[in-house]
Amino acid sequence: MSEQSQPRLNKAPFWMADLALLGTACLLVALGSRPLTVWEGLSVAACVGLGGWLAVLPFLREYEASLRWAETDRLADTSAKLEQLDTVADRIAGATGQWQVAQESARQTAEVAKGVVERLAREAEAFASAVSRTSDGEKQTLKLEVDKLRRAEGEWLQAVARIMDHVFALHLAAVRSSNPAVVEQLDRFHAACREALRRVGFVPVVATPDEAFDPRKHQTADGARPGPGARVHETVAAGYVYQGQWVRPVVVKISEDPAAAGETSAVASGGAGEGEGGAVEGGA
Repeated sequence: MSEQSQPRLNKAPFWMADLALLGTACLLVALGSRPLTVWEGLSVAACVGLGGWLAVLPFLREYEASLRWAETDRLADTSAKLEQLDTVADRIAGATGQWQVAQESARQTAEVAKGVVERLAREAEAFASAVSRTSDGEKQTLKLEVDKLRRAEGEWLQAVARIMDHVFALHLAAVRSSNPAVVEQLDRFHAACREALRRVGFVPVVATPDEAFDPRKHQTADGARPGPGARVHETVAAGYVYQGQWVRPVVVKISEDPAAAGETSAVASGGAGEGEGGAVEGGA
């Protein structure tokens, strides 16, 4: 409630009427008989009472006006608050509508997301199936390539073993020829061949004379398995190890009877060509 905007009652007429009544009462007391008659006393009392009532009346009017103004102001405040409540209600209704729209949008978004997830799952499944088929095809292709490489490697090893058999046979023939020049030349050639193959992991192995026969490293020229205690007499054809794996054992002659060693050596020197040729064919 605003005090400045509240209207004010003009008290001057009431005060003037009050003064007039009080003056009249004073005149009646001054000019009246002694003692005052009943009517004079009643007139004086009436003038004083009426004057007092006129003096209080503007304040009563102001008080009543203030009450009415306060009530009006409170009604205005109540109306403003009601209008604010209407505004709040409108805002709540708008927010409710927006929330419903947002809920509907969220529902549609959830449906779209669900569809996207399902589509991605289908595409992922199709992709996995395609990758699996491609992987199986590549595995099959790689398996075929590996098989081809293994066959090619086996053929290469066989060809190299045959060549080295011939080189070793030439080396043995040179040694048995007892010609120093030929022995030196073929020994160098044999060493060069072995060094070249050693660089790719292909190592020729020669048995030591009088070495114990080991079935894992040795084999006889005729394929027979000698008895226990057999010892190597000489190497007929070199064995080969490729990258730590035996390609072929060393082909050897067995010296089972030490007393016959000299005779065996003589026979070996006489039939060296035949024995070497058989070893080469066996290695091939």
